[in-house]
Amino acid sequence: MTTLVRRGGPGRWAGALTSLVILPVAFLSLAEGTARADSMDPTPERFVLQPNGLPKGFSCQQVAANPGGALAALKAANVGANASQLTALRCQPNNLAFQNMVSELGFAIAPTAFHAGRTTGFGGFAFTVEASYTKINADATTPTGSPGGGVQYWHAGTQGAIDPTTGVQSQTNNAPDSIIQVYSLKARKGLPLGFEITGDVSYIANSVMWTAGADIRWSLLEGFRTGWPSYLPDVSAGGGVRTLAGTSKFDLTSVGIDAQISKPITLADTSVITPYIGYQRLYIFGDSSTVDLTPNTNPLKACGNNGSVGTTQNTQGQAQTGQPSCLNTIPGSNGAPNNIDFNNDTTFTQVRTDRHRGIVGINYRYEILYLAGQFLFDLTPPNDENPGLNPTRQWTLSLEAGVFF
Repeated sequence: MTTLVRRGGPGRWAGALTSLVILPVAFLSLAEGTARADSMDPTPERFVLQPNGLPKGFSCQQVAANPGGALAALKAANVGANASQLTALRCQPNNLAFQNMVSELGFAIAPTAFHAGRTTGFGGFAFTVEASYTKINADATTPTGSPGGGVQYWHAGTQGAIDPTTGVQSQTNNAPDSIIQVYSLKARKGLPLGFEITGDVSYIANSVMWTAGADIRWSLLEGFRTGWPSYLPDVSAGGGVRTLAGTSKFDLTSVGIDAQISKPITLADTSVITPYIGYQRLYIFGDSSTVDLTPNTNPLKACGNNGSVGTTQNTQGQAQTGQPSCLNTIPGSNGAPNNIDFNNDTTFTQVRTDRHRGIVGINYRYEILYLAGQFLFDLTPPNDENPGLNPTRQWTLSLEAGVFF
């Protein structure tokens, strides 16, 4: 039978309550201090595949910025070239790079299932701060042999540093973080019949992104503390969800279904140490927003649009086409409207990846004070179930501290 004897005077409890106040303040101070460092903010607009048939010396971005020059280069190579060919030279999304970056980020923000098999108990409550550190493949490239291969997706897909002299943002992140840092505030509440719910809000360091989510679990053997059932380990099963916020470029949600087995060990009647192991099935859902693959070119300005839309003639008279009406034309095109950059708005394919993760952890409770550590890792290479992903396995190291009532 596990018994915790509370000792000490009011000063001990005052210290614990002070910790309850200091922990969230420290968390918010950390978030405020790092929110200005946005080197790890996502930039999927850099995931670009160049189309075939580009004129010599031009990229698809340069075609959008200077369609007249691109048309002249096409005519120099082929006298019969015309402006309609520029449409085929639009930028293409690198879906493979997007899939790899979003999958690894989804691993980092996923529910950590950071708990043993036993809940806080009916009426119990815990308030904790968690720090999680997830390894990403910061310098890896997308697998070669398919479109989009050979790209350093974290270098291209994150903002990078700002030049302190000019204030200009870099075009690539030359030194992306190899560890994604996620700092969380968590509240756990025990319910009847062995259930427990958890609320979580987290901040991702070196970015303006944050996450929110919740967990629910059920301890199957909750309440057995005497007799032969007391020798059985605690077993729980549950799940959680985390959703990314702070970026408008894609939506990202990670869902975990987990199970843990643990056994508490009482130390000198005043503290309990609990080792545990577990398994989690992770599902990652990433959905792209509309992304402009030529962000340095304004299609409305290039078009010369005055706010009106084009019209077409039909049997009922003129009808709006919904397309912008362009006042500007492409030089050398005999009056073709300069509207090709509108074709560079696109979306990436959906990301749907599954991962098997193992869990090894230990927690320590002394009176109301609570400390814990956990290591969570890929059980199989990510590309086993998800073709196109980097095969290198990821891991997350988590630390937690708080109060437990």
